[in-house]
Amino acid sequence: MRRRTLLAAAGAALLGACSSPVAERSTAPRTSRPRTTVPSPTTAPAPTSAPPTPATAEEVLARSTVPVLCFHQLREFRADDSAYARTIITPPAMFRAQLQGLRDGGRTPIGVPDLLDHLQFGAPLPDRPVLLTFDDGSATHHSVALPVLREFGFPAAFFPMTVVLGKPDWLSPDQLRELDAAGMTIGAHSWDHQRVDRLTGDQWVEQLDRPRAELAGILGHPVETMAYPHGMWSPEALPRVATAGYRAAFQLADPQDPAHPLLTVRRIMPPPTWDGPTLLAQLDAWS
Repeated sequence: MRRRTLLAAAGAALLGACSSPVAERSTAPRTSRPRTTVPSPTTAPAPTSAPPTPATAEEVLARSTVPVLCFHQLREFRADDSAYARTIITPPAMFRAQLQGLRDGGRTPIGVPDLLDHLQFGAPLPDRPVLLTFDDGSATHHSVALPVLREFGFPAAFFPMTVVLGKPDWLSPDQLRELDAAGMTIGAHSWDHQRVDRLTGDQWVEQLDRPRAELAGILGHPVETMAYPHGMWSPEALPRVATAGYRAAFQLADPQDPAHPLLTVRRIMPPPTWDGPTLLAQLDAWS
């Protein structure tokens, strides 16, 4: 299986009672006239529709045509950035140009729930959809990405490592809650960026279960998605991901697993050298 790696980053509540009406007592005097029993009106139960049938793996694969973009840090280059780091660091002006290119080129960013409902249940999507995702948990996801996303009205998904939360230059719990309140999806990205294809023993709980639980505690609702650190996964890891409670998981550009396509959703990392028109052309070719 072809592997592509990301730059290793520093350092991821559960969520009535009904009362019956009390009949009003009459104060009118009684008469000797026989009482007539009037049947109580009955309310027909509201029609219920059957829950949608989940798609087969083959159907999910056939629907997996929506481009998913993966960003990392959004900042200016520094003198000590390596050549590889400069391929996954996007200067803020270029980030804005890329998102403006998506808007001006007729692409419609969608949310993670929209994509998953489409893949799993065939829910309709707008024309030319695209999904925006952000890995690792850089503070620039709040300071740079969020204002531009709000300006353009774009949803997105953020996948932070939990080891870095609250540390300098990384997202804080309050910032995660703000992203969540703004309509963004928050998913897990392991505890400290360990490759899931190399986990053993207690590492599964540490890297999959605990980050999901920690993020749920911060946000006040369950977390259903994750992104694989370095984009790496293995068929042997997928049952562990499912057992940990994830509905879907995002990799990079490897082919999706034919038996578990929802746990191997593909993504592409747009380099900072792509302007808006180049990004649009690459998306058309990729999807």
